[in-house]
Amino acid sequence: MTNNREIEKLRKELEELQAKYDFLMSAVEHLPNPIFMKDGDGRFFFFNKAYADFFKMRRRDYIGSTVMDLEYLPLEKRERFRRDAMKLINDQDITTYDANFQTEDGVDRPSLYWACGFRDEATNRTGLVGEIVDISKERQLQESLDRSLEELKDSNEKLRIMAETDHISGLFNRSIMWSKGREYLRLSKDTGKTMCIIMFDLDRFKKVNDGFGHLKGDETLADFANILRNECRTIDLPIRYGGDEFLLLLHDITQKDAAKVAERIRLRCEKELSLPDGSNVTVSIGVLEADTSRTFEDNLSKLDALLYRAKREGRNCIAVG
Repeated sequence: MTNNREIEKLRKELEELQAKYDFLMSAVEHLPNPIFMKDGDGRFFFFNKAYADFFKMRRRDYIGSTVMDLEYLPLEKRERFRRDAMKLINDQDITTYDANFQTEDGVDRPSLYWACGFRDEATNRTGLVGEIVDISKERQLQESLDRSLEELKDSNEKLRIMAETDHISGLFNRSIMWSKGREYLRLSKDTGKTMCIIMFDLDRFKKVNDGFGHLKGDETLADFANILRNECRTIDLPIRYGGDEFLLLLHDITQKDAAKVAERIRLRCEKELSLPDGSNVTVSIGVLEADTSRTFEDNLSKLDALLYRAKREGRNCIAVG
């Protein structure tokens, strides 16, 4: 009788343990992330439904197998995964990293990987337990965010260029003239190299707008800007000062050579800035060697006086100071 009671007690305890085990396995089975366990030899001991779905694997095909049996993976990868797993098991160490895991159907799945080697003190058995987090959606979101940031940078750069650029001539506009002028002046002072500034004024430009319309006036301004660009070096800075006035900032150039640049531009205007009535638009020019001991504003005032001297002397000429 006593023996029967003990047997019944043991049976109930076993049933309770089985129920707890079944509940535990059910809980692991329902975990949303792929979970796997390997024995001390690196063989699959268990993986949950999420793991099977993630890798498109069936338990009966892989339980008891090692990563070396995953023939859809290149041998080099299998050998590396095998070495890494055994090292974790032997060292009882932890690793985490992100990777693209290739599934049996050839799809790459961006993921976060965690694995831990362990030893069970009660049985002295070793093993490996791990988890994979599918970050495909997060990666797509990050890529989308990166693209949006690049587009935003591009948009901001376009807005910056638009804010600094004259829409008719395509040159820098007056808003950037002051900062660039001071920058060029400071550079000349620091390097000891000569800076020159050239100011241009299209002669009697009001008559172009009044006689041939503002569209022709805008076209003439754009044509002059092209002449200016073509006669510049890459280190020179052409600016539309305002209306029919333009500036050219030149670094590391003598006043004599700056005057030659101005003369080439003057001659090209005589030949190329033609109007419907057969006449040409000419340009008056002031050329100044900048005084680095004075402000850019002071130099600009002196240059302005030179330009008006050229206009007083009959236009279509150059005043050098």
